[in-house]
Amino acid sequence: MNIGYFLGPAGSGKSHATATLYDWMNRVELDVITVNLDPAVVRLPYAPAIDIRNYVSYDDIVDRFELGPNGAIIAAMDQVAVKMDEVIEELKEYGAEYVLIDLPGQMEAFAFRGSGPVIISELSRGNVMAGAFLIDPILCSTASSLISILLFGLSISYRLKTGMSFAISKGDLIQNQRLQRMQEWVENPEFLMDDLRVEHNVLNAELSQRIAQLVIEHEHLNEFPVISSETHQNIDLIFAEFQRIWNSEDLFA
Repeated sequence: MNIGYFLGPAGSGKSHATATLYDWMNRVELDVITVNLDPAVVRLPYAPAIDIRNYVSYDDIVDRFELGPNGAIIAAMDQVAVKMDEVIEELKEYGAEYVLIDLPGQMEAFAFRGSGPVIISELSRGNVMAGAFLIDPILCSTASSLISILLFGLSISYRLKTGMSFAISKGDLIQNQRLQRMQEWVENPEFLMDDLRVEHNVLNAELSQRIAQLVIEHEHLNEFPVISSETHQNIDLIFAEFQRIWNSEDLFA
C-alpha cells in the first residue's frame, strides 16, 4: 500500500486536508481509504474507513487513570501502538492501493515518545510511507518562526525515518502580502536571511542564521505548495509530493 500521513501543529488543518485530498483522489477514481489515528478527536470532516476510536477510548483512559489532557493522549497513543496489529489486519482487509492517515494534533506525544516511531514502523512493513507536514501561516509571522517550524518538521522526519514534504495550509486565509513574503522566504534564502538580521530580540543572530542556512539548504526540503481545504487550492500537489516520496526508494537508505 501507498500510505500518506498528515502532521503539523494543532489547528494546522490536518483533518480537513485529509478530507480534501480524499475527495480529490475519489474524483480521479483512485482506490483510497482514510484512517483516523487520533483517539482524542471529537469530530472529523470525513468518515474514516478505519477509526482508532473503535480500538482505544480516550475518555475511558482519562476516567480510569485520572489523567490530564497531555498525560491522557500519551497513554492513549501507547495503547494505539499496542493495537496496531489489529489496525493493520483491518487495512489488509480493505486492500486499498492508497491510504491517507490523519495523526493526532499533539505532535510531541506522537513523534517524540516511543509510540510514534513504533506506529510508523508497523505501518511501514511491506508498505511505502510519505508524510506531509502542514505549516500554519498563523504561526509563521516572522522569519525566525518559520525556521522554527521547519526545524521541528525536519526533526520529526528524522525521528520517524520517513520522507516528509511541507505545505503551507489555509491559503484562503492568508493576506496576499504576507503570503508573498513567505513565498519569498522559501524561494530566495537571501530574503529570509535579511529578515532574520533585522528581527528584534534574537538572542544569537549568528546562530539563527546558521540554523536557517542548514534548514533551507536541506536536501529533502522542496518548494512548498500553498494549499486550502476550503477552495481545494493545490491539493493535487500534495498527492504529487506523496508520489515523489513513494518513488524515492533510497530517500532514507
